[in-house]
Amino acid sequence: MTFINIAVVGLLILQDLLLWLIGRYRFIDHAKHPHSNEWPKVSILVPARNEEADLPACLRSLEGINYPEDKLQFIIGNDESTDRTPSIIKEWTASRNNGICISIDGSERKNLNGKAHALSQMVKLAEGELLLFTDADCMVNEHWVKEMVRAFHPSYGLVTGITSVRPSIGFAWMQSLDWWVTLGMVKSLSDLGHNVTAMGNNMLVSKQAYEEVGGFSQVSLSVTEDLALAQALTKKGYRPVQQVSPASLVETKSEENFGALLKQRKRWMSGAMSLPWYWIMLLALQCGFFPAIIWVLFLNIWWGLGLWLLKITVQSLFIKGIAARAGRSVGGLYLLLFEFYYLKVSWCTIVYYFWPSSINWKERHYP
Repeated sequence: MTFINIAVVGLLILQDLLLWLIGRYRFIDHAKHPHSNEWPKVSILVPARNEEADLPACLRSLEGINYPEDKLQFIIGNDESTDRTPSIIKEWTASRNNGICISIDGSERKNLNGKAHALSQMVKLAEGELLLFTDADCMVNEHWVKEMVRAFHPSYGLVTGITSVRPSIGFAWMQSLDWWVTLGMVKSLSDLGHNVTAMGNNMLVSKQAYEEVGGFSQVSLSVTEDLALAQALTKKGYRPVQQVSPASLVETKSEENFGALLKQRKRWMSGAMSLPWYWIMLLALQCGFFPAIIWVLFLNIWWGLGLWLLKITVQSLFIKGIAARAGRSVGGLYLLLFEFYYLKVSWCTIVYYFWPSSINWKERHYP
């Protein structure tokens, strides 16, 4: 038992060290690849369900995009909203020559989750050879489209950008660090050629690749339709990648409270369980560290504290490294406090995932 616990602690420290080294010495900037001067047409798709509070800021950020106007198309979908979302969309699209408003018909959703169903209808209106997705609670930067286009290659099929939680208060800061950890893992493995996931709030897909795999209409009742699409593209022979840079950064809002955070994590966990074994091992090591280090502390408090401090140090280097690649800085105090936040969230997520309850997402329930 003692050997197993020490092995788990050592493996996690080694894992974080390797991830940091990969991010530092094997980092790939896909936007540095040669690109023609002819910009392709891009359709930006934003589904919205009861987003009256956040949608206006998202739309304002879309207005600031630096890209040839005749090569941009905005498709904003009202997904059966019951608030002011429909009127906000109609007013915004009516003021633009390249904006389309679509009201989603949910009567034929069948085996699709709500968002996948909405997007499958929205894509039918897309004129661009590239499809760029974000969410209504996100804000993009002016260089976002050009950066994602530069990072794209036909053999990739899909490019995922980098997303950060807008850090406003302490709880939001902790969530932002959590995202840096997860997306840092995604980037490191992606640069080693093992990318099988994506993020629907910052994702570019070629229309050709999308249609080859049948798009979202062929995704089963998955609450992580972005992951399912990436897996379908990988099986088809494409090599999805992730682009991490200040220009590919999209900011999303934080979850307001711990209960909402657990609902989000339960949905993500349902998708994570379909990942390859090495992904599940990475996640298992993160959760297994805490009971293992408690055992080591019980045996020898000084060895335990030393190993725990080493883990926090290496983990902090990793987080600061991936955040810096995206043009963000992280304070030392937050990195220290994050360890205790991560302990609570990791184990509460596991318990809540196996708790016999449905997944609640956008006022819709899934088994």
